[in-house]
Amino acid sequence: MFDNTDEEKYIDLLKSTQLHVHPINKKEVAETIGNYEGIIINEQHAHNIGMICELIILLKKKSDMFIWVISERMNKMNHIVYLQLGVDGILDNESDLEESKLLIINAFNRYNQTHPDREKIANNYDGNIDFQLRPCNFSVLLNGEEISLTKLEFKTIEFLHTQQGVAVSYEEIYKNVWENDGADKQYRVSNLIFHLRQKIEADAAHPKYIKTVRSKGYKLTVEKHP
Repeated sequence: MFDNTDEEKYIDLLKSTQLHVHPINKKEVAETIGNYEGIIINEQHAHNIGMICELIILLKKKSDMFIWVISERMNKMNHIVYLQLGVDGILDNESDLEESKLLIINAFNRYNQTHPDREKIANNYDGNIDFQLRPCNFSVLLNGEEISLTKLEFKTIEFLHTQQGVAVSYEEIYKNVWENDGADKQYRVSNLIFHLRQKIEADAAHPKYIKTVRSKGYKLTVEKHP
């Protein structure tokens, strides 16, 4: 809930090598929630509390993502309500945005540090391979270039990496990435793979890493250099 000026200001100031910030409206957020690690909600006006509370409750039901609310200092009662609903913090709209950025980065870093199993796969890196997972940043290192991914994209390629060279079905990918029994599994997996290829493949139409296995699913192929 930003006007155009505030939206551009926050996106420009929060962007960094560790944070990728995208505008999203209230209607879209419930449908695309799996593409984000965190949501920042701008209160704008104190009387928006009802709408914001509904959104927080909806997000909490669907995901364990981080949620921050930008709110004025004078709206202390609103702050208490938001925190009671489980938001991770209140960002003061009068504070330096650099402080807000560091608070967000620290929250993500602490989350990654408390999930050490995510590091094990990346630590198995072989110097002869031009492909490396970076769990702390939800990214992939390809030929020395770090490519940032969404949480779902990273979970997908992380799972494919554990099954490297083996064809994995849509059902298996869905189960390990979404961890629920939803509808349209094949479509959702295919759509996620499409976006992954757009990011990591030099030619998405002729993928080098994520190969399609007809009538089965996908497999990750990482070649070693001699």
